[in-house]
This record gives sequence, structure tokens and C-alpha cells, in this order.
Amino acid sequence: MAFWIRAATLVIGHNKYSLENMDFSFEIPFEDTDEPPVATIKVTNLAASTRAGIKRNDPVILNAGYEGDVGCLLVGKVVGLTHKQSNVDWVSTFTVQPCADEILGSRINKTYAKNTKASVIIRDLLNIFGVEVAKCELSKDKVYPRGRVCRGKMKQVLTEIIVNECKSRFIIRATGQIYITAANGAINNGVVLTSATGLLRSDEEKVTIPLETKENSQKKGKDREDDWISRSCILNYRIATAEQVKIQSKDLNGKFVVKEGKHSGSRTGKWETSMKLEPR
Repeated sequence: MAFWIRAATLVIGHNKYSLENMDFSFEIPFEDTDEPPVATIKVTNLAASTRAGIKRNDPVILNAGYEGDVGCLLVGKVVGLTHKQSNVDWVSTFTVQPCADEILGSRINKTYAKNTKASVIIRDLLNIFGVEVAKCELSKDKVYPRGRVCRGKMKQVLTEIIVNECKSRFIIRATGQIYITAANGAINNGVVLTSATGLLRSDEEKVTIPLETKENSQKKGKDREDDWISRSCILNYRIATAEQVKIQSKDLNGKFVVKEGKHSGSRTGKWETSMKLEPR
């Protein structure tokens, strides 16, 4: 749609660029894992002095959306970079690792008192390093009658507590936010996709996909693969792993949970979010 005017800002090191004055593109994948995958950003015709000054571990922040509605897609650091000349243009390619992953690699050694709840331990450990906990809803908030010793890499300790002991999901988004939900929980930011709000047409869609019922909700593994569908919408920074999405279209209506996907954008090419969805 012509009235969806693209807008984005990119920070690399000490330099900040907007899509208006710098040609850049990005691919930011997301999936259901506690290790967010690396992103790729390409920038055309950076100044020679700027190219020379960029180095590994430089901070990267990418915000994207539309005029009047821009949100964060990525907070990370440079872990790989190349600069190649093509005709008269220079193309700089950056591999970016989300920063939360590095923070969660920090080592901890802390003991908690008797009868401490898991939720208290989780928030305390994350607060030590200033990690944002966007949501913390455990399937089981375990109580430790004899206390709990937390020693080792923070991600390993948190995974043991959240996943193994509290039977919940541990999600790290590329923006650095951490979501902890019940095993079958979802994150609901009120995303509704219609043709008017950015849902893109799917030529492969032929029949209505049934909503999840009590009968089919028990299916596991390969039995659930046929329930998954792929859809795309114009770029939406609110969508990421475990997000609940409501879709209203001619052939598809209902609530779905995002399993994985990718944000893709450039000045004149793609500007969309692709998703793999599971009926809710």
C-alpha cells in the first residue's frame, strides 16, 4: 500500500543512519529457542573512514516500521563483517549477534535461602545484569525448601530452573527482551492481521485451516506438522517467537502462535515479516 511509508534507523558503533539517507537492508530470523539466531545487515557505500573504523563487538541497534510507528527489531553486536566492492559501490555485510546471549553467558555463583520461590530467583539473577524481563509466567513456581545454589553460566542455570524444574518456556528475543511463559503459553500484544492491517495474500492457501480443538491438541511431533501454516505480512516489529496473532482473511480465521519467522527489509525491496504459525 502506498500510504505505508517505510522508516528505519540503524546504529553501528558511534554512527547512526536513517533509511532516507543511507541504503541498507536486513534479515533478522527468529525461532522458538533460547539462543536467538544471528542477523545479517548490509549497508551500501559507507565512507571509507567509516568502514575502516568498524570492528568486531561494536554495538548494533536496528529500529524499523513506518512513519509514526517504528519499533526495535534488533539489539546486538558485530561478530562478523566484510566489505566488498561491486562496480562503483561498496557493500558492507555485518553479522550481528543479539546482546542478551552474551550477557547470559556470564558466570554466577549465588545461594538463595530456604523456601525461596523460583520466580524470585529468576528475576534476581536477571536483574544483576540489567536484562529486561518482559514477561514471567511459570507453569509451576517451584519452592526450594532447602534453598537453591546457582553456580555456572547464567543461561544454563536459568534453563535448568525454568525449563527443567518449572516446566516452562525460556524465550530470548533479538531485542534483548526475555519472555518466560507456561509451556503452552503465548505472548499477546494484540496483533490482528487483516488485508487492511498488512496481511499479505497467500496464493497457496486453498482451504480454511481449522482451529485447534481438544481432539487435535494432543497431537505431537510429525502429527502436528500439517497444522502449521506459513503467512507473511508487511513488516511488523511486534511479531516474534511465541507471539499470539489473530488472522482474519477470506480463507483463514482464528488465533495462531508464531513458531518461527524472519523480518526482511530494504529501501526498495522486501519490507515484510514472514511467519510459521501454529493454530491456538
